[in-house]
Amino acid sequence: MTTTSSAPATTATAPLRALQVTAALALLVLGWQFVSAGELVASGLRDGLDGHAAGAVVLHVVSGLAAAAAVWLRLRGGSTALAALAVGVFLVGFLQAWSGDHAPLTVHVPLAIITVATAVWLVVASFTAGRRRAVR
Repeated sequence: MTTTSSAPATTATAPLRALQVTAALALLVLGWQFVSAGELVASGLRDGLDGHAAGAVVLHVVSGLAAAAAVWLRLRGGSTALAALAVGVFLVGFLQAWSGDHAPLTVHVPLAIITVATAVWLVVASFTAGRRRAVR
C-alpha cells in the first residue's frame, strides 16, 4: 500500500534531479555530435568542424555539471559508483575530444562509442537510482 505525504522531499531530491537532467542533456548533445560528425565525413572533413567543436565544448560543460551533481548527490548519501560513473563520463569526453585533434579517426570514433555508452549508462543509472529512492 502506498501512501502520500506532504512531508518535504529528501535532501537528495535536488541533486538527483540535477543529475538526471544534465545526464539527459549530455545525450542530446551527443546526438548533435553524431549529426555534425556525419557532416564532416560527408564533406571530406571540410565543412561542419565549427559546429562539431562547439558541440564538444557544450558536452564538456553539461557532463561536468552532471559530474558535479553526482558528487553533490554522493555527499547527500547517494551512490559512490554513480558519482564515479559521472566523473568517468566527463573524463572520457575530454579524452575523446583530445583524440579528435591528435589521433586518427580509428581512435576518435571508438572513443565516441565509449563516450555514448557511458553516457547512456549514466542516464539509466540516474533514473533507476531515482526509482529505488522513491520506493523506500
